[in-house]
Amino acid sequence: MSSQQIQGPQGPLMAYRSGEGEGIPVVFLHADAGRAAQWEEIMSHLAAHRAVASLDFRGHGSSAPARDGDYSYAARAADVAAMADALSLRRFVIVAHSGGSAVALEYAAAHPDRVAGILMVDPLTDPRAMPADARAKFVADMAGPNNLDVLRGFYGGIVGPNETTKARVLADVDRVAPSARPGIARALAEWNPEPALGAFHGPMSILASPPNDNPAALYRLRADIPHRVVKDTGHWLQLDQPGIVENAITEFLAPIDARR
Repeated sequence: MSSQQIQGPQGPLMAYRSGEGEGIPVVFLHADAGRAAQWEEIMSHLAAHRAVASLDFRGHGSSAPARDGDYSYAARAADVAAMADALSLRRFVIVAHSGGSAVALEYAAAHPDRVAGILMVDPLTDPRAMPADARAKFVADMAGPNNLDVLRGFYGGIVGPNETTKARVLADVDRVAPSARPGIARALAEWNPEPALGAFHGPMSILASPPNDNPAALYRLRADIPHRVVKDTGHWLQLDQPGIVENAITEFLAPIDARR
């Protein structure tokens, strides 16, 4: 996997690329408070037949914080646009995890001609289902001096029982720039999924963990999106059950490759 620093809209971003072949390229997007390396194992397998790429979002991993402090999903979609242009990716499938799915949808809404399909892996559920006072408290806590403890507590609570996955996820949480922590909380609390979810009409599919199979799931807002619930996994399906996720990606790509 080669790495390349590119210029993003609000500062330098670290992008990663590997592979070549006839298959349609795939861009992988990580979760809020994650980094691109959470997709590395699956990317290395898919790179045998196609180009694969990923990036660390602004303020995550090895990418610089946003100069303007904007960590909204639409703003991070601009990071995806910068990477796609820098790596000459003209049309591609997006595979996105958790909050990265919101970024994928925002990017697809703005650039529908560039996106051949979106596979969402345990995407965030509709934040509006959370009581307004709970959302406000989360945002306030994340703006406070103990926000790293709050962030670690939040992700430690959803990661699931796999201790190896938990250690890896929390290490990535620790790498989030301090200035980015309040912004990613606001992005989650304020996002309305319906406009972006309704704007893209290409192929979509969702893999969900059991806790996220609930009335606030994105596939409850659009019943035409195929979904599958994966048992015996936490929120990081690609780390807990990489074989299942890789097979789902391969199945999703097959008809898209056939139409090229």
